[in-house]
Amino acid sequence: MSGAQRRAAEAAFAENIAEGNYWKAETVAALYGPQTMDFRPERDNVRAFAAALAKAKAEANLRASEFASKIDRLRLLYMQGMAEMKGKRPYPDANSSLRFSYGNIKGYSPREAEYRSPFTTIKGMIEKDTGVNPFDMPQKLKDLQAAKDFGRFGSGDSVVVNFISTNDIIGGNSGSPVLNGNGEQVGLVFDGNYEGLGNDFYYDPDMNRSISVDIRFVLFVTEKFGNAGWILNELKLVGK
Repeated sequence: MSGAQRRAAEAAFAENIAEGNYWKAETVAALYGPQTMDFRPERDNVRAFAAALAKAKAEANLRASEFASKIDRLRLLYMQGMAEMKGKRPYPDANSSLRFSYGNIKGYSPREAEYRSPFTTIKGMIEKDTGVNPFDMPQKLKDLQAAKDFGRFGSGDSVVVNFISTNDIIGGNSGSPVLNGNGEQVGLVFDGNYEGLGNDFYYDPDMNRSISVDIRFVLFVTEKFGNAGWILNELKLVGK
């Protein structure tokens, strides 16, 4: 079996697992109960696939472990060589260590005639809403926007949701606070832009952007959407 025939069989097998016989908890639980000796494709093929997947995962983990044991020393030598060549001392990464990086809120142009502005708002969420996950916007947020019921967290005719900045981040930073020049928290970083995926190897100041949720949106959702404004009474808020 090869080509289109094989792809069709693989797709049918995957669909059977995700949406067919094994999307119910009772069917999965039955795999661990008394079994007949008769071969049943809908059962035994799934069990064989799960066993093979576990074996392949274990083998991949072993290869990754062996690679890591050899590459760590080479990475250190590479970084030392780069630092010596450029005459700079790089700051540590975010894995098992504390670090600060600095940057500015700033948009960027991923390609000609296109510009990504630095802020997004609830209005933009409504524009993207399709009613289907992951663009399934809660109705209450729509109602709050329509009523312009932003409390003290509105900015113009909406509430800022996210912002992008030039901060240099890599894996391990997600959830870190973003502070302004006064040491006040203004956001929580959670992602990087698509054009910045090569950031582990090279930082491009024109393209690399970190993505953070604006603290005003966090507080707005807590008070207006979640009806938990009492939590805010325990915080020291500045500004609006």
